[in-house]
Amino acid sequence: LADWQVVPAGTEGYRTAEVTLGGIDTREVSSKTLESLKAPGLYFIGEVLDVSGHLGGFNFQWAWASGYAAAQYV
Repeated sequence: LADWQVVPAGTEGYRTAEVTLGGIDTREVSSKTLESLKAPGLYFIGEVLDVSGHLGGFNFQWAWASGYAAAQYV
């Protein structure tokens, strides 16, 4: 197995993408509380924000960590 090489032959395209960009611009929320700078009292967490990372559970980590961070101020 150590010598087995997997070479991707293509992509399934946007329809099945794991990560897409977009969402609430991070410049529009407090970096400490994740509270909206335009609508006080409104907090954004997880994938609703324009944050992306490598595959492998990072989106789960961001969802949990951002939820925890915002919960400290709600």
